[in-house]
Amino acid sequence: MTSFKFIVNEIEGIYQIKIDVPFAVKYVCLFLFKLNGKNILIDSGLNMGNWKKKLFSAFEELNISIQDIDYCIITHLHTDHIGLVRLLKQKNPNLKILMHDITHELLKWETCDENLKDLEQQARKIANQLIKYGISEDQGDRIVQFFAYWPKFLQYQKPDITIHDGDVIFDRLEIIWTPGHSFDHICIFDKKKRYLFSGDHILSRITPHIGNFVVPNYLAEKYKDYDFNNILKHYLTSLDKIDNLNPKIIFPAHQEIIYNPHERILQIKEHHKNRLAEISSVIKDNPMTAYKVSQIHFGEDLDEMNSYMALSEVLGHLLYLQAQNKVKIIEKNGKFLYYS
Repeated sequence: MTSFKFIVNEIEGIYQIKIDVPFAVKYVCLFLFKLNGKNILIDSGLNMGNWKKKLFSAFEELNISIQDIDYCIITHLHTDHIGLVRLLKQKNPNLKILMHDITHELLKWETCDENLKDLEQQARKIANQLIKYGISEDQGDRIVQFFAYWPKFLQYQKPDITIHDGDVIFDRLEIIWTPGHSFDHICIFDKKKRYLFSGDHILSRITPHIGNFVVPNYLAEKYKDYDFNNILKHYLTSLDKIDNLNPKIIFPAHQEIIYNPHERILQIKEHHKNRLAEISSVIKDNPMTAYKVSQIHFGEDLDEMNSYMALSEVLGHLLYLQAQNKVKIIEKNGKFLYYS
């Protein structure tokens, strides 16, 4: 069994619980704090190995039990953030689970066995598009398997409170819908202290992955005004929403606490500006598939998972450029070729 380490830090009355994970991000961080006499937990952690044992050990170190936690707010659907939500509710039935409406809809859809065929069909649509962007049919088959595999780490838990963009909890915690890293992603902003719990939206050293979403047709129809192609635009717009709040400190779900939020946001925006310029340079008068661009940009020695993420990231930037008419696209031998 994988053994995970945990670290507990206290930052201005906020307890950061860091537990090791076997991913490149190294740690998943949950945050626990008291507000209006209630204990509030941000995210529920990862349902893998002995992660939950380490989480409860961290609670013990803080001299608190799961029965003492009153609310748990989920930032987004990814398994390292929502994995243990059902267990926490089982351990403490009085715990109030809060999640965005989109998070709940996706969780309900992905964890229902009856929807597996529908999920695979939606994943197949994405895979078929990616084949046109340069991957092989075998790679497309494995992408479908990937999308069908990850929901197995999720367990359905109905939220006690469904939240939406702009909602304010306890008169001071504002819910900010920040799509980009995921369709359902939210940040939580303490308007009084100007603390931001950013989930994966803003990290201290790396930029979060921007990529494709698998979404059921009924949810896509509900959000029909949302452009599911131009994910990078949504992410950059979400960054501006956070910057306009002028947060004092950002508490991200991975890596270090951010004490210079405005500067960090500018760095992330500059990073994407540079990536857009680099991709444009690669395809200048040189038509090629998005997959080939990703190999040039990120290298050809990536494992399958990172190869897919690299393609997804590059494609997000190409679609952003395409929406601005800064790149053109032609089809040749069943493949889409981009050039500037």
